[in-house]
Amino acid sequence: MKSLSLNEILNVIGPHIIRSSALASNPIIQRAMDWTAKDIDDHTLVFHMDHEKIRGKYWKNNQDIAIITDKPELCTNLGGKITLIETKDLEGAYWNFIEYYRGMFDIPVIGVTGTCGKTTTKEMMKQILSEDFKVKATWKSMNSMSVNLRYVTGIEEDTEVAVFEMPVAYPGYLRVACRAFKPQIRILLNIGVHHLADCDTPEVYMKAKGEIVDGMDPQNDVLIVNADDENIRKVLDPSPYKKVIYFGKTQRAQFRIDESHFGNGGMNFTFTHESKQYQAFVPGYGEHNVYNALAAIAAVSFVGISIPTAITRLASFKQVKSHLEFNHGTNGSTIIDDTWNSAPLSMDSALQVLKNVSIGKKSIALLGYMPQLGTGTHAFEQYSEMGKRAAEAEVDLLVIVGEKAKVIGESALKHGYPAEQLHFCETGEEIYQVIQAHLEPDTNILLKITHRVMKKPSFQELRNKLIKNED
Repeated sequence: MKSLSLNEILNVIGPHIIRSSALASNPIIQRAMDWTAKDIDDHTLVFHMDHEKIRGKYWKNNQDIAIITDKPELCTNLGGKITLIETKDLEGAYWNFIEYYRGMFDIPVIGVTGTCGKTTTKEMMKQILSEDFKVKATWKSMNSMSVNLRYVTGIEEDTEVAVFEMPVAYPGYLRVACRAFKPQIRILLNIGVHHLADCDTPEVYMKAKGEIVDGMDPQNDVLIVNADDENIRKVLDPSPYKKVIYFGKTQRAQFRIDESHFGNGGMNFTFTHESKQYQAFVPGYGEHNVYNALAAIAAVSFVGISIPTAITRLASFKQVKSHLEFNHGTNGSTIIDDTWNSAPLSMDSALQVLKNVSIGKKSIALLGYMPQLGTGTHAFEQYSEMGKRAAEAEVDLLVIVGEKAKVIGESALKHGYPAEQLHFCETGEEIYQVIQAHLEPDTNILLKITHRVMKKPSFQELRNKLIKNED
């Protein structure tokens, strides 16, 4: 965070009363938080958004701490080193600060959303841009609303470009990220079905993705959209926006995919932009990865990176861990680790990759539950659809992991999958007993079990048995 004096901050947050003042009349603030903790750094401003009790005794050895609250009665034992500021509108003060801080930086900010592919696309852009710019980006897949303030204040005086993932958990979630980050370049990769535990219907979730345009400057901001996604067309009206860039296979796409095919370690593809055709390669298998790559190329082109340069840098992209990551397995087998998270769109993509790389080989799919789907009727429909997709993928062995995913197997049977090739397992030990005899050089095994499950001891042991020399 760029250092600011407390007085400068107080001048922008709106009406307030200083209830108690620290020894320093105008302390320097070097970081901001919107939650409370026992451990805190010096020179910190705390927005008391969580309304937890604050006991100043924990911060008695800290210097230059300030608290902005609408519940001063919850802040006790502050001593003489903590400044307490009361406001009647804490949320307003919070947003006034964020908007003031964000407004201090006239730099390109890219925001990317989509049901799947956000982290991969963000990492692609980060790698392409980092050779020329000082880039600030979301860390790994940590992209929830709770870290928005951390990322906004992570922009510093030497930051030249910022790239942020912006997820949807429920309606309004994406709108908050757009308000915080104010991206001038916005990417909508795809809209599948996800987060039904927090959205009443698939339609509600899909509509929430349409919030990507919230707060856009219709004349100057850039909207980069998957031209082939039917759900995007249902929820997004691009007509008010002057700079709409499409990527995909359709003729209207300014970045148009002409051809793509599986290569050695990734996807070879050609695309056309402004009547010129380009050949490119992106590490990581699957047609979805071509879409991610093209979205990244389109976005960085608006930051000043030439398309040939972006293509060259993309060819050395390091695939994100546990995102369709190919590993050397026991006895020469190949383990495809796609365990970071699980949604219908990503499960379908993973099954397609497994099918394409397993021509002439044995294929095994381990499919588990999808936590953000919840347990309602619409979730049942999505699990059933995944059973159909698993049957269509014609895997040689299908292992359904956990009671919550049982519908996948039942649906696969209804769609003609052979019962003798289907197994239901609850633990890592059971899974290993089923697949142990198939660990051979000509076997590809897809791990599509969410990381929430993979953290359990029996599944950690399973991973250790399957993947050798894992870093």
